[in-house]
Amino acid sequence: MLTSNYKAVEKKILILLVILVFSTNIEAQLRLKSAETYYQNLSYQDAIDSYSKQVKKERTNGEALFNLANAYRLNGRMTEAEIWFEQAVIYNPSPLCKLYYAQTLLSNSKYLKAKTWFLKFADQAPSANDANLARDMAVFCQGLEDNGMPGYTYIINEARFNSDLHDYGPFFYKDSAVVFVSNRGVKTDRNKKDKWTGENYMKLFITYVNHNTNDFTVPEKFLKNYSTRFHEGSLCFTSDYTKVYFTQNHVKNNRPIVDDNMNTLLAIYSADMIDGEYANFAKLPFNNEKYSVCHPTLSDANDYMIFASNMPGGLGGMDLYVVKREESGQWGVPENMGSKINTFGNEVFPFLDREDNLYYSSNMMVGFGGLDVYVATKSGKSWEKPINIGVPINGSKDDFGIVFGKDNSLGYFSSNRKGKDDIYRFIGGFEITNKKKDIDSTIVNEWRPSVCGTVINAKYKNLLKDAKVDVVSKCSGDETEIITLNDGAFDFPIQENCDYRISVSKKNFRDTIINFTTYSLSDKECVRITIPLTFIDNDKLISSNIIVYEGQVLELYNIYYDFDKFNIRTDASNDLDILYELLIKYPSMRGELSSHTDCRGTHAYNEKLATNRANSAVKYLIGKGIDAKRITAKGYGETKLKNECADGVDCTEIQHQRNRRTEFKVTYLNETIQSKEIETWLK
Repeated sequence: MLTSNYKAVEKKILILLVILVFSTNIEAQLRLKSAETYYQNLSYQDAIDSYSKQVKKERTNGEALFNLANAYRLNGRMTEAEIWFEQAVIYNPSPLCKLYYAQTLLSNSKYLKAKTWFLKFADQAPSANDANLARDMAVFCQGLEDNGMPGYTYIINEARFNSDLHDYGPFFYKDSAVVFVSNRGVKTDRNKKDKWTGENYMKLFITYVNHNTNDFTVPEKFLKNYSTRFHEGSLCFTSDYTKVYFTQNHVKNNRPIVDDNMNTLLAIYSADMIDGEYANFAKLPFNNEKYSVCHPTLSDANDYMIFASNMPGGLGGMDLYVVKREESGQWGVPENMGSKINTFGNEVFPFLDREDNLYYSSNMMVGFGGLDVYVATKSGKSWEKPINIGVPINGSKDDFGIVFGKDNSLGYFSSNRKGKDDIYRFIGGFEITNKKKDIDSTIVNEWRPSVCGTVINAKYKNLLKDAKVDVVSKCSGDETEIITLNDGAFDFPIQENCDYRISVSKKNFRDTIINFTTYSLSDKECVRITIPLTFIDNDKLISSNIIVYEGQVLELYNIYYDFDKFNIRTDASNDLDILYELLIKYPSMRGELSSHTDCRGTHAYNEKLATNRANSAVKYLIGKGIDAKRITAKGYGETKLKNECADGVDCTEIQHQRNRRTEFKVTYLNETIQSKEIETWLK
């Protein structure tokens, strides 16, 4: 979906944590100080720390907001990415900002919002191809909202050899073991950690399986005769296991090879089996010191290899290439697999099964969010159009690195669906019954349920933003964390015939836990759940860390009014007390306290009602000792609605409640502001 205007950016960021494109560990990076330099050099955790401080002082800095959001996205922290992209699109006009926001919303299962932002990107896309693919994604998002996720006959479980750290990139070894990538047990100090993630470097491990008991041995280092202080990555073997090909950071004279942005490149290495151990480690001839080559897979006859690379001349970030083994036994010249397989995004982690069907992951084909796994069937000397293999393999997070056993009925894949990279075992199969079938027809023909939830104040029914929703599937153990935005809504896909547990928490409200089941569901667009939280009256917020500035509008989210009334409700005084503390803290501050109604009633009546409400809030503050000259009351009635609920529009009580609110605009401030952080409600 990215045109040539975006290629430089996409090649620089490559493809999240799981692609193994890691920043280098050279000493010069340790001296970097600016957020932009951290960001340009892929030190995303350092960039997050630095940009977080910067946006506290410059909350309208579009570039800083975008880079902060994107750093979260590239570290796989999609909840935080969504929060900051929501701010970035206000102040950053870049089409790329809209695109990444849409992708993040899709990854977080916010399908209708994702659709909206894909269409906004399409309106500004710099090429017809970009615009068309964005519109296809918008149609796909609507399909997910209407029909839920499609699925196939897989049963999945988390692999027993996962650790508390990152584990991914599994591959079968002689049908009795699994080799995989992990950063467990790697002893490193701060100066030797990966600057992208701030975590340990990745190494290859092996675990042996007892097929009768399905138990695994304690994983141990795989390449015992080989040592590097950088990353090792995904691998493959020849069919007789006499040779291994694996990804590693590209090094020369034991030093990393970096590109112009000081990013360590990747290369494919090989080793031969000698006396029961792999030795004779060597680089493949098509590696290059100008770009990365990674993620090898071999045909069943070992006569060609497919790998991922960002070499010049490709269609986007990472493309898949095929290289044939010549009669001399040497490798030939790699060829790009073309637009049927590759996109303007990233295609990574290829795997060829015993029939040479090609499985791989992409983040730019029509899919469920993040990286999805696709399969392209072999037809003669080429491959057909890829098919999304559906859920439960794919979901809203990154799913990649799939491998199959001998009969394609058992295998492993990698996913960060629980917030970190883990390996999952699956039983079942994806039936390729129609080589020309694509994911769009699957979505239309097969209904899958989903939840559309809303978090509200139990007493006053107003929508609650920034509530944390934790969802646990009692079938698969999958955990999903969602943060509600301004509309108080959350949504996520669910399985049929399964039990779920939802835990909801928010500051100043009591935690709430509910259980629900998807047994005996009727066909409906969405399972709708409303979760009320009880407000804790005596747990007052404090304003000591809130930044204010002249011209700022503070929306006091907890100040709401009952229909046709203007008295101060119990939950309203909490935010009024915050405003009182700010007025005491900044004695020069003056402002307008405005009140707003919903659309019901006449304009004249609503304006009068809003004025009474504003006066009621001002009187509350004056009663606490604030000089009346510092606050002006203003009633706007229904003239500044926060949603589409105008006259003639059918809306729920909760939607109307969103418009019954109070705001405070700082009209004058002559203070030196010092603050450590911004409270969430000021975002």
